[in-house]
Amino acid sequence: MPYLISFTKWPSHKVPETAKKAYEQVKKFTPDESLGEDLTPGNAFKASTEGVKTIGILNVNKGKLEEAYIQTQAILNFYASSIEGFEYSLEVWATQDEAWSSIGQKAPE
Repeated sequence: MPYLISFTKWPSHKVPETAKKAYEQVKKFTPDESLGEDLTPGNAFKASTEGVKTIGILNVNKGKLEEAYIQTQAILNFYASSIEGFEYSLEVWATQDEAWSSIGQKAPE
C-alpha cells in the first residue's frame, strides 16, 4: 500500500506554541491504527537555522488512502490555522512493489 508522507516546518521561536498545540491535537484527533502503520511514530524531527522540520510516514492500509489523507490533512490544518509560519506538504508516494508493478515488473530481491 502507498505511503502518506507529511513534511512540516515552523520557526524556532514558535516551538513552545507548537508543543502546546501538540497536546491539544492528541486530544482532538484520536489515532486510528486501522488507517495504516505509522513508520515514524510522533514524526522525525530536525532543528536547523531554517527552523524546525518534521517528516511523518504512514504506510497506508488497503482501501484507507482517502480516509488517511483526510485525517492527516485535518491534523496539519489544525496546526497551520493557528501557528504563524507553520508550513506543510502532504504527499502520496508509491512503495517499491507498487512502483515496479506499475511497469509490469516485480521488484528485485
